[in-house]
Amino acid sequence: MKTAPNLILFLLLLFSCTKSEIDTKPTIEGTLIRINSYTETCQGFIEQTCLLVQTGEAIGTDVWTYFYDGINGFEYVQGFIYDLDVKITERNPVPQDVGRYEYTLIKEISRTAVD
Repeated sequence: MKTAPNLILFLLLLFSCTKSEIDTKPTIEGTLIRINSYTETCQGFIEQTCLLVQTGEAIGTDVWTYFYDGINGFEYVQGFIYDLDVKITERNPVPQDVGRYEYTLIKEISRTAVD
């Protein structure tokens, strides 16, 4: 009966965690993301279409990076440059073949048409 002590230890550890400890997900509120007016084909887990984004000090420069994820609550329309205020939440646990972070739109700050 070696499994009984292991099972008891597991149950003690499981129930020693409070619900708030289990549900805690680090979030970053109020992150500015600029989205370009066009997308590009990129290679993640599979070939897909990626948004081109700027964050932090890259905003306003010529440096754009691929964005493989979607943004909850945001519907992209090609031909516009967007400045978005987003909330970033770390997924815990991280599902397979999905990014580590989940992005949720807080507010569309601006949408500028590009000719």
